[in-house]
Amino acid sequence: MAFGGAQWVALGSAGNSAVSSDGSAWTQSPVPSGSWASLAYGDGRFVALSSMDATPREMISTDGETWTALPGPAGEWTGLTYGAGRFVGVDSLGQIITSKDGVGWTVKFSHSKVHFTSVAYGHGRFIAVDGSQGATVVSPNGVGWSYYPAPTSGVRWGAVAYGNGNFLAFDGSGSGYMATSVLGYVWTLHSYSPPQLIGAATFGCGDFIAVGRPASTPDDAVSSTTGATWSVASLPSGASASWTSVAYGDHKYVAVDSAGDIATLPSAANCSSSIPLAPQQVSGNIHDGEVWTYMHPPSSAGAAPVDGYRVTVSDGAMTKHCFARVYYEPNCIIRGLENRRVYSVTAQSHNRFGYSVPTDPESVVPVASWRFTAATPAAVVSRSGPVVVQITGVLANREGIYPSSFITVHFGSSLSRCRPSPFGECLITVANPSAGPASIYATYTGYGVSYRSPTTHVTIIP
Repeated sequence: MAFGGAQWVALGSAGNSAVSSDGSAWTQSPVPSGSWASLAYGDGRFVALSSMDATPREMISTDGETWTALPGPAGEWTGLTYGAGRFVGVDSLGQIITSKDGVGWTVKFSHSKVHFTSVAYGHGRFIAVDGSQGATVVSPNGVGWSYYPAPTSGVRWGAVAYGNGNFLAFDGSGSGYMATSVLGYVWTLHSYSPPQLIGAATFGCGDFIAVGRPASTPDDAVSSTTGATWSVASLPSGASASWTSVAYGDHKYVAVDSAGDIATLPSAANCSSSIPLAPQQVSGNIHDGEVWTYMHPPSSAGAAPVDGYRVTVSDGAMTKHCFARVYYEPNCIIRGLENRRVYSVTAQSHNRFGYSVPTDPESVVPVASWRFTAATPAAVVSRSGPVVVQITGVLANREGIYPSSFITVHFGSSLSRCRPSPFGECLITVANPSAGPASIYATYTGYGVSYRSPTTHVTIIP
């Protein structure tokens, strides 16, 4: 299912397309036979890719009724989107392809152990999700891709969607979990009930709608404005059919199921986003028992000027908030924190219509003396669990920007690398350290100057 050129188009495997200008009255037209599991609209055309690696693998139409079959790229395609002037497709064999015109395709990523299920574009980036290992891959242009492992074990992403400054990824195994992320690098897990085997999702008119096959009855979709809390959106129940696709356009959501049923849900006639997007970043400094934060304004203020930000600092057991006004001094100073304890910091933009979604969490570790150091929280740690090395005191330039060069962490005979956070810190996890004494230090080059931390020592006990 896709919306484009002022009309809806639905495709399946029975050799027909269904086209509608209003989502209610549909006209069927024959199409080349194939398993058309992916459909997107861009640059004045609909492009469909097949989930079977058999010719034709692709077809193109400008009106949704008359289609031209093409050999298409080799693969078993499961997701397709359009953004930044290009089509991006993903398949179950771990491939990502791009095309400017939907005809000539280039493979830009390939990983044999990844089973891509969905891809979305928003906020100047593409994100594809994996149904095998729960990984995500991110690209600012569809050409160069970065791979990120699952945020927690056991998730199997079935769909990803973008809206209102947030990416949402849905577990397709029926666990009732989904995750949100602003940039796609760090994900925050949420749960919803009743759980669904989510296979498709969309955003429109301020709401996410996700559909699939119910893990138990009744056969419902789920909806949310932010991804943090969810409610049930009833769908007409079709015997044993599962909802395979959903899209938004022309003030309505339209979903199609595996039996050929089509359901519509009208939205409000005027639903432009009123709330702002999340701040582009929250950064700052750490001090003795304190975190100082600075806001980087959002790329969209919404329907009213941003009048402030809400900062949240939490360690899981304790949470502190403060409200930061709009000016270029430390917007918020949060005190009463414990040194050498790891906290997460998020921020939300605010205008008179409400708060944005939170930024992706950044880790901060208050320290009594803020200098370049690399150490564990204790001098003696047990080998029974992973050891976390805290690197603090990375120096920013005169504009307060931290270097993007990697830090090299020496832990005994092992080496690890990390990039400084917007608070001048890094956390390195040593999964299986050797028993006995180990020396720890870190090195990096920032803005042309080389730094080496003092050496600290830790004893790993069996």
